[in-house]
Amino acid sequence: MTIYQYYPFQKILTIPQKQIPYLTEIKLKTLPKEWKLILTNDGSFTQNLNSLTGKHIQLKINHKTSEILLNKKKLRIIWLEDNINNKLTFARSLWPLQVNHYKYIELENEKPLGQSMIESKIDIYKDIYKLYYGYSKYLDKKFRSKGPIWGRTYKIYYHKKLFTIVEEFFSPHLTQYFHFKY
Repeated sequence: MTIYQYYPFQKILTIPQKQIPYLTEIKLKTLPKEWKLILTNDGSFTQNLNSLTGKHIQLKINHKTSEILLNKKKLRIIWLEDNINNKLTFARSLWPLQVNHYKYIELENEKPLGQSMIESKIDIYKDIYKLYYGYSKYLDKKFRSKGPIWGRTYKIYYHKKLFTIVEEFFSPHLTQYFHFKY
């Protein structure tokens, strides 16, 4: 798997869709509850980050790498950052250019996906498809971390039709926000 054309993500573990409900089973019991919450949550991840970090989360579109693909789809690449520019999540998604059987969604703005769906009055279904664990030198540099990185792929359906596929890679630093210091 590649994040960008020249930046590989080396998977160590892949959890397919049919095994995701069994994350509490014995073989995956060692997965920290913080990662279970991050990886299996199907709500607005940006809103969850706002609540978890207590900081305003900003979306930064990587305009240089967002492009129109030959199969008439748009690749959207974004970073979710806190208000002091710490990168918390890297995401890429594939969107149809022809939206004749879909309600139009404005993706050119710098709004999170969930907010765009709400403002477009879109009712969607999110299906977490795959979880993975691995390494990426590129993401280590961007997240200012060393070590394994969790990621997930999910599909978004609109009127029972596949609308988009989203891949997210999470900073290892996210779990620090679960440990409150009073």
